[in-house]
Formats: sequence, structure tokens, C-alpha cells
Amino acid sequence: MTVERTLAKVDDDLRRGDLTMARTRLKSLTHSLPHRLDARERLADVYRLEGNTVEAGRWSYLAEQRDPAEVAAFERACGQKPVRIMRALLWRGSEDAAATEIARDRLRDVRARAEADTGRRLDWSDPGRGAEGPWWEDAAGLIGCMVVGLVLAVLVVVGAATVVGWIF
Repeated sequence: MTVERTLAKVDDDLRRGDLTMARTRLKSLTHSLPHRLDARERLADVYRLEGNTVEAGRWSYLAEQRDPAEVAAFERACGQKPVRIMRALLWRGSEDAAATEIARDRLRDVRARAEADTGRRLDWSDPGRGAEGPWWEDAAGLIGCMVVGLVLAVLVVVGAATVVGWIF
């Protein structure tokens, strides 16, 4: 489906009051075409209609006209960490691919702040992977998830055996 057709369907969704479908279409469009600033701004509009200031700030972050309160809410949700902001923006490629100078400047600013925080060069293809803490924190989190999964699996088996014992 072409971008124009998708945007026309979004208009239809909004006329019908189907914010969920409009949001779904626009999220898909922004994920596949992150450089389409118009799609980002339309997605921000939908989130505004839903009352979600954090997501409205996220998707209007690169817009020429944006609400400072929404941007502040988004940055707070990211813990004021530029690496997290980079990840949340879901930009790919160079800042130069942005259609406006304001968007390019904002992307460069976020990346520069993230690089200052991490002490290393970052790019938009994989912003700050592992840059928020030592590697062992990620490993500990993974091990914790595996342990919880194993415990749940054991509980399911014990529960199933108990139910089978009750039946027979």
C-alpha cells in the first residue's frame, strides 16, 4: 500500500473515530519509513487525541512546531537519558536524511548529548547498545528472566501433575 493510500485510510479512521486503527496504521508507517516527518506528526496528533502526552512528545520531537510540555513529558519518561531518547525516536540512518533543518539539528543534538554521556561514538542504527551500564547488568537481567521462566515452568508441571492426580 502506498504512503498516500495509508494516510487516506488514516483520515477515514479518524472521521469514524477509530483512533486505535489510525494509531496502528501510523505506527506501522513510522516504523517502516522513519524519515517521514509528516507521519510522525500525524501519529503525535492521534496520541494527543488519546491524551497521551508522552507519546505525543515522542512523535512530535522532530517537528517544527511542538508542545514543550509534551517534549518534557517524553524526556522524563526516558529518564532524561539521551541514549534512551535516541532509541525511542526510532530514527535510522543519518541526521541528514531528515527533511527539515530543525529535525536535523534536533537529531544531532540528541546524538551529541548521548555521545557525551556514554563517552563513545554512537549512530542511529544501534544507539547506545550497552551504553547505559556495564554489560553484567544486562546479563544479570537475562539470567533473572531465565530463572523466573524456569520457576514458572516447574510450577506449571507441578500444577498439571496435581490436577491429573485429583482426576485419577
